[in-house]
Amino acid sequence: MPQEPPYPYPYPDIVLGTMDDLQPTVNFASHAEVPAAEQWGPRIIPDYQLFCLLSGEAEVRIGQEHYTLHAGDSALYGPHCPHKITVKSDAVFIGIHFAYIQESLAPVHPAYSIEACSEEELQTSVRRSYKLELYNDELLELPPFFTLPGLEPILMRIVNEYLNEQPGFRVVLRALMTELLAAIVRNQLTKRPRSLEQSKIDPALTAINKQPEKNWTVNELAALCGYHVIYFSSLFRKCTGESPKQYLISERIRKAKYYLLSGEKMEVIAERLGYASVHYFSRNFKEETGLTPTEFKQQ
Repeated sequence: MPQEPPYPYPYPDIVLGTMDDLQPTVNFASHAEVPAAEQWGPRIIPDYQLFCLLSGEAEVRIGQEHYTLHAGDSALYGPHCPHKITVKSDAVFIGIHFAYIQESLAPVHPAYSIEACSEEELQTSVRRSYKLELYNDELLELPPFFTLPGLEPILMRIVNEYLNEQPGFRVVLRALMTELLAAIVRNQLTKRPRSLEQSKIDPALTAINKQPEKNWTVNELAALCGYHVIYFSSLFRKCTGESPKQYLISERIRKAKYYLLSGEKMEVIAERLGYASVHYFSRNFKEETGLTPTEFKQQ
């Protein structure tokens, strides 16, 4: 991690690297019920925290910014942001402390390094912006407050892995945290206005999404968009960060995960997604996810 400048605030934005650079380590995870008037802070934590409210209402202050969370809302902040959380009504939440980049998988409990700060420090501080580099050299700011439907299942899996400490739990926690961060990033990307270049490859993206089982050639996809194959390939990689072939594989694996969790047999999934054999499907799945289809389903 880069060395951080000392106090006082404000700090410049923090660039965390690319998604491929991330090596998240979960330091602490909890699922709790809390009564109205419970509060944490003002304080400064030593790592990053995702605070997701499952029910009730809570106010989160990060520096000078205020936000009222309702069921399904989340806050995301780090060690450079004085903050305070006040529960407004009986609530249930999930809190995850983590590091974005940490070579070691061993959790470092944040409790012993949390620092209290004054209301004055809280009111005069400025929220830090945490950004990731995209494949086209753009920077994407991670949202301090957001609503992303469907987060609860993966959050609960993180909590359960952390609490149960089954063999391999640290590796699983890193995988789940990476998936969670990817979901947040992708949700942010959907909110950005589409560029003219991105709209140019829409026919190809739609075709792959509708027919991932088809062995699309680059020539076929380029023809759908009306461009020469060389220009199309360059444009596709610029807009998605992947080659058309790799994007097709990623789409197949994404759908395979859904089918696996829906209880379908591997033979059926392999055939549905255009694989010549279960062996080839399993090998492709492990190359993309690090897990065999069976291991993914069990976890």
